[in-house]
Amino acid sequence: MFIDLFPKKPAVSAEQSQQVKDWLYEILRIDHQTVISLSQLQCQDSGCPPIQTAIAIMTSPHRVIRIHKAIPDITYADVVQAIAANKNNSTKS
Repeated sequence: MFIDLFPKKPAVSAEQSQQVKDWLYEILRIDHQTVISLSQLQCQDSGCPPIQTAIAIMTSPHRVIRIHKAIPDITYADVVQAIAANKNNSTKS
C-alpha cells in the first residue's frame, strides 16, 4: 500500500488568502497592521482531512487557530467556529 507522505496542497490565490485574513480582522476586531499568517499543513490527526490550515495571529499573546480545511475551502462560518472553539479551549484550565 502506497502512502503519500507529501500530498499536493490545493493552489491558493492571493485573493483567497486575503479574504480569510479580512474575515479574521473583522471578527477579532484587530488592527490591519497585525500580522496574520496562513499555512496549509498536512493534518496528522486521525479522521481529519489531509490538509489543514494553521492561522498564526501575531497579537500579544500570539494565537494559533486551526481549521481542518484547505484555504480555498474555508468559509466565514468556519472562521467564526474556529475562533469560538479556540476561545473555549483557552479558557479551560
